[in-house]
Amino acid sequence: MDIEEIKKQLLRLSRPQLEAFLQNLDHVSFSFTINMSFLKYGNHPITIPKEFYPFLSVHRITENHDLRLLFPDGSTATAYIYRGKAGYGEYFQIKIRQSFSQRGVGVNQFRVGDRIRVEIFKSGDKEQIQLSKML
Repeated sequence: MDIEEIKKQLLRLSRPQLEAFLQNLDHVSFSFTINMSFLKYGNHPITIPKEFYPFLSVHRITENHDLRLLFPDGSTATAYIYRGKAGYGEYFQIKIRQSFSQRGVGVNQFRVGDRIRVEIFKSGDKEQIQLSKML
């Protein structure tokens, strides 16, 4: 993507969306409340808020590309960004391919109603997702 395309993408944002984007240039973070869909489905989907779609585009974090996911207890998993379309338009979700590692409990540490902070990092060639519990 060239600079002109990036400018066009930025012009489409509302002022609050643009401010959120610029403040999080190397990463984005948002809160998520653990729900039944997250716990029930094997891929444990987390929907990414629309204001962060330009971040994914600008940093070329493409769908179906494996990302390292770090859980609050230090366990890791392999995740990917999924792009879908529903009646209300395009959406992006984080989905987990493999939800646990050799150490730690992965997804099993969460309960319905837990609030977590989701951070998507892009630093150089490294991309990572980190989940942390909120108090």
